[in-house]
Amino acid sequence: MIAAAIIAALLVLPWVIGGYGVYLLSLTGVFSLVATGLNLLTGLSGQISLGHAAFFAIGAYATGLLAQRAGVTLPLALLAAGLLSAAVGALAALPALRLRNLYLAIATLGLGTVVQKTLFEWRSVTGGGGGMTLAPPHVGGLALGNGIGLCYVILTLAGIGLWAAGNIVRGRSGRAMRMLRESEIAASTLGISVARAKVAAFALSAFYAAIAGGLYAFVVGYVSPEGFGLELSISFVSMIVIGGLGSLGGPVLGAAFYVLLPELFRGLKDAPGLVFGVALVLVMVFLPGGLWALPARLRGRA
Repeated sequence: MIAAAIIAALLVLPWVIGGYGVYLLSLTGVFSLVATGLNLLTGLSGQISLGHAAFFAIGAYATGLLAQRAGVTLPLALLAAGLLSAAVGALAALPALRLRNLYLAIATLGLGTVVQKTLFEWRSVTGGGGGMTLAPPHVGGLALGNGIGLCYVILTLAGIGLWAAGNIVRGRSGRAMRMLRESEIAASTLGISVARAKVAAFALSAFYAAIAGGLYAFVVGYVSPEGFGLELSISFVSMIVIGGLGSLGGPVLGAAFYVLLPELFRGLKDAPGLVFGVALVLVMVFLPGGLWALPARLRGRA
């Protein structure tokens, strides 16, 4: 019943919130998707990544290049970009077989730097620092533009991604990832292949990030290597922490918080970043379970 009400509201919402509201809703859907994937990696399997902007960038550029230069339709371009990023994610998991915690975070940070520098230097393909402007995507010969049509595509894919993540969490793979987070020794004792679980977690999370990156490229209509740095990776981690690390709906709340809260202070110089930073500290101190745990906390106090 609740799910049906949410779906009905999302179907109507783009028609009543105006052009800028559709843009914010599209961004929320995009960031919900990448945060859901990162939550599977960090919240579920306990692997820290500070290089997720790299997978996001791979998705954005690969989707844009395939759709714009090769004439590939948006679904196929997204799928190809997702598979490419998943392959890179599987390779990025190799350091995770030996590294943990802070050392793993530094290794993934290095991956992000390598990808960003490659985008800067590969000017003949990516446009270098000048970036790349994207034309509206096509689905079945129909141009979506960057408005309501694209917003529906984003919300649909975000919903599918959330549904798939729920199935993963409840399935055997999800149980293996949770055991991996608790204790790698215990996981191997129970017959779980630690290496395979880590590679799968990284590849799956990278796939989510690439799909989100491809959609993001068409929402903003322009991509540049400068937009895929460490700050973006930290923002992704902040989303799942604020929303609720390890929870299913937390990434959605974290993404909405990241997109919508700064809008309240957009007229004040430097205020959006300051407000988000203060909010992150407050959530970490007073609400360790994130926004997803807030209703339970309130019920407990009542």
